[in-house]
Amino acid sequence: MNTNWDLFADVQYRYVNYKADGKNDKFYELETGGYTNQILNINKSYNFVNPKAGISYHNGGHKAYLSMAYASREPERNNFTDNGKYPAPNAEHLFDIELGYQYACNNWHIGSNLYYMGYKDQFVQTGEQSDIGENLTTNVKDSYRMGAELTAGWNATSWFTLEGNAALSINKIKNFDEFVDNWDNSKMPLKVHYDNSTLAFSPSAILNGFMDFHYKGAQLVWHTNYVSRQYLDNSENKDRSLPAFSQTDINLSYALNTGKKLNWLKEVLFGLNFNNIFNNHYAASGWVYSAVSEKNKYTNDNRYYQIGFMPMAGFTMMGNITLKF
Repeated sequence: MNTNWDLFADVQYRYVNYKADGKNDKFYELETGGYTNQILNINKSYNFVNPKAGISYHNGGHKAYLSMAYASREPERNNFTDNGKYPAPNAEHLFDIELGYQYACNNWHIGSNLYYMGYKDQFVQTGEQSDIGENLTTNVKDSYRMGAELTAGWNATSWFTLEGNAALSINKIKNFDEFVDNWDNSKMPLKVHYDNSTLAFSPSAILNGFMDFHYKGAQLVWHTNYVSRQYLDNSENKDRSLPAFSQTDINLSYALNTGKKLNWLKEVLFGLNFNNIFNNHYAASGWVYSAVSEKNKYTNDNRYYQIGFMPMAGFTMMGNITLKF
């Protein structure tokens, strides 16, 4: 092909053998009373072939590309030991296709990337945590993520730059069975089937904006971000979700060049960070536990639930000095 076109392709083969046996430091309560260790007896082999191919075109400041890839990954140890009510884990498989365009000239640039990621047995968080606070995951049989990643920037003057990016997505479960604790019969959790619910911990919009003022060694960067609502489990229930949030930081810095005066010290960088300047109260992550019980009038539509939030800090300041030798 001519100099404006590029083709690429590669293929990866991975073999993974995973073995574990013996007693785990996790305990189960016995019906007869007392507790017993979780017994591990894992012997799994995985053979993965991961191909990737694409084509791109570039001319002047324009660039366009198309790529396709197939990838797989094996379960981790925690997927076996902490799968809770769910079946033993399977390997995750992904088909990814992306189409993009970029343009850059002297003082501005734009870019867009459209993608579709189709999963088989994707590992997703259930919203629950283990007894030591680790997030629990399980396979989702059929799911997908699709969306657009957008970027833009403008060098308005020699001392002022505007930058922005956005990630807009749809993250759905096509086919998933949720197992909900049943207080009336702990051996028979409630099974709830979903055909088109939103994946947990998957905001549909993440936005970032930057204003960069710079002159000689001084720089001021204003950064505002926005994250849309996130569901804490895969049931797409608003009661079990994290609200959207936005927060703003300001970073000040000054670089003092000392190379002419001190041979052993090239530069001193002074920094001052103002984080969450509007003192917004928000949580960026969390967990949820829910259960049903007919005796206590907790149905699937009106579950008993507990929610834990990981609150982020309010307004904070931090200074720093960096020496470059």
